[in-house]
Amino acid sequence: MSKSETNFQFLERFDKRVALLAKQAEEYVHTDPDSCMFKLRLMVETMAKKLTSLQMRGDISQDLGAMLGALERGGVVPRRQADSMHAIRRDGNAAVHGSPTPVPTAMRRLREAYKISGWFCKMVKRGSKVNLDEFNPPEPPVPMDSATKQLHGKIDKLEESIEERRLATRESLLMFGPQENVKEVTRRITEELKALDNVAAAAGEPTIDADFVALVMAMDLEQIEEDPRHGGSSRQAKRDAEQQLTGIKKHLAEREEAFLAERTFLLEQRKT
Repeated sequence: MSKSETNFQFLERFDKRVALLAKQAEEYVHTDPDSCMFKLRLMVETMAKKLTSLQMRGDISQDLGAMLGALERGGVVPRRQADSMHAIRRDGNAAVHGSPTPVPTAMRRLREAYKISGWFCKMVKRGSKVNLDEFNPPEPPVPMDSATKQLHGKIDKLEESIEERRLATRESLLMFGPQENVKEVTRRITEELKALDNVAAAAGEPTIDADFVALVMAMDLEQIEEDPRHGGSSRQAKRDAEQQLTGIKKHLAEREEAFLAERTFLLEQRKT
């Protein structure tokens, strides 16, 4: 792919700002993967704001994590796209806070952004037909040496492992599999979460948005408070439930830090 070419040309017809950010991310993926992640995060934030203005009613927090959570709970963003958007947001935040982004990680997120973009176009312009070609990975400015290729292979395997671990946690918390009827799941989730929005907001945004949303889906705090099996007051039952939630959030945050440490360790090996 030459410098003048881009996978995201089709976006120009739907949102020029999103198209520009995608193209800039594509240009940075090899030379400055951290900047690539900055641009991809801003791209996802721009998408989320547009979808919120088009599809959601009422006041929605402009915090990206909160917006994505509201869009997912409202059935606007399907689970697959939400997971990818959260992943981009998460790695973008990590880059902002000084965690180095490996090129394979940036390339993986760029590929996900490409898939999200096709779906986004259909959402902002109903009835539009967007047939994505196969993603064409940008070529590095100079050929990679064997050591770099080997390092990138290790990072790719690590990223696969991280994705599998995240998915396993989400599946266990959701308590339903990817083959379940999507419309029925969306309807049930929406009904369950209407009463829990205030609780989620009070708890604050966790590090792992997708896992946290999945956890809230599986919990009905109102029933927990009133369940006589707790053998105590509903107020105490609520405190117990909130402590459990805090503990799980802490565990998930620590796990994400471990993922970042694994990536950093691999990058440091190249320097020694």
